[in-house]
Amino acid sequence: MKQFPIQQARNLVNEFFEFVAKAVSPFHVTSLCKEKLTKSGFTELNETENWKLEKGGKYFFTRNLTTIVAFTVGQQFDPNNTGFKIIGAHTDSPCLRLAPVSKLDSNGFLQTCVSTYGGGLWHTWFDRELTLGGRIIFQKDNVFQSQLFHYKQPLLKIPNLAIHLTTDRNSFAPNNESNLRPVFAQEAYQTLTGIEKPKTEGQTSFENKHYKYLLNLITEQTGIPTSDILDIDLYFSDCQPPSYFGLNQEFISAARIDNLFSSFFALLAITNPESFTEDQTFINMICLYDHEEVGSQSAQGADSSLLSNNMKRIYDILSNSTQTSTDSFYKAIQKSFLISSDMAHSIHPNYSDKHQQNHRVKMNEGIVIKINHNQRYATDGVSSAILRVVAQSAEVPIQDFIVRNDSPCGSTIGPLQASNTGIKTIDIGAAQWGMHSIRETAGVVDGYYLEKLFVEFYRKYEKIDHKLLGI
Repeated sequence: MKQFPIQQARNLVNEFFEFVAKAVSPFHVTSLCKEKLTKSGFTELNETENWKLEKGGKYFFTRNLTTIVAFTVGQQFDPNNTGFKIIGAHTDSPCLRLAPVSKLDSNGFLQTCVSTYGGGLWHTWFDRELTLGGRIIFQKDNVFQSQLFHYKQPLLKIPNLAIHLTTDRNSFAPNNESNLRPVFAQEAYQTLTGIEKPKTEGQTSFENKHYKYLLNLITEQTGIPTSDILDIDLYFSDCQPPSYFGLNQEFISAARIDNLFSSFFALLAITNPESFTEDQTFINMICLYDHEEVGSQSAQGADSSLLSNNMKRIYDILSNSTQTSTDSFYKAIQKSFLISSDMAHSIHPNYSDKHQQNHRVKMNEGIVIKINHNQRYATDGVSSAILRVVAQSAEVPIQDFIVRNDSPCGSTIGPLQASNTGIKTIDIGAAQWGMHSIRETAGVVDGYYLEKLFVEFYRKYEKIDHKLLGI
């Protein structure tokens, strides 16, 4: 039996740990991706400017600084015989967001007003040391600018209620409005220690919405005067770093595994030189979207025209000097393929009855094809067959997942992208526990499998007989 390269898998996980620890908001995710792409020789484009694209070129662009698209053009690009090989994932995760007016106090404690984002397991946010990160929007010399912010020290906490004070000790169902309020500071301690309250005279309307203490932290770290700040987009995150656990350290525990695990390994794949062969005529692409967790209906979400418009833009620019038929672009679309990569539900040993008995997928045992005949996932027999061929070539094991008939099924960007573009699409993912918890669990080897599958997809897909897509 061929020995599994476990050290290589751990090296990839270590890279993921470094990434996810810094990726505390979609703004940070995009920034980290830009840094990786730039170091790998990709050229940044701006959607508001004219593009110049060439065969063999590597490019990326962002929208709202929370969605990022990167693509490479085949060395042998032929507009009459091309298509798009796309991997889609998302940059957002369920979390708490700082409310537009965040000042809140109760019984001598300073707290912050929050908004819930997505369908989080909010009880897991109790008794965790939290901090804030995101984007600061400000005006300097009459120019609008933005800057990332991440306060890396523990700053807030949502304390649990003691068991002695609960009426029902067998359940925990906090009210998201009244109980989900992080504690920021205590007035009595400030008085006792002589901490001077910040002056509030002459504050701007924005400054009146938030505690001066918080705005001072932003100023200290970024150098932006509070009077110059126009608005802030801040996300709460857990301060605990990612880690391994298990007797053999076979599990990984981290925040935002859903879906930064997919996003990170898609990024690694498109920047891997092995994905970019000299005989390619197709275009390799990753699309990492914001707002998947809240329905994707935004200018930078997967349910927008972002992908359709920019595929046409890319194709038209590259084929501008070549004789093409009027329907060549539409042929390219029908030759294209999209992998929607999001996480899957591993069998939970304590709740095994929640899983369909014939489709109990597991962490560390291969990548999961996600199937739902009610189109919550985009997979069908053809897209599944194509992925299995690629996986077999890559020596990546595959598992099949469906939900129980008496269970609801989540969805992904897959059906949205398929319906908006007409591209054959499949939904896949790595298995995990605790989806939408503040702290999720995945398997050590599955990142290795995911990157290997993605690289093989870029290398081999265009060699598959595309008549299969019309079956």
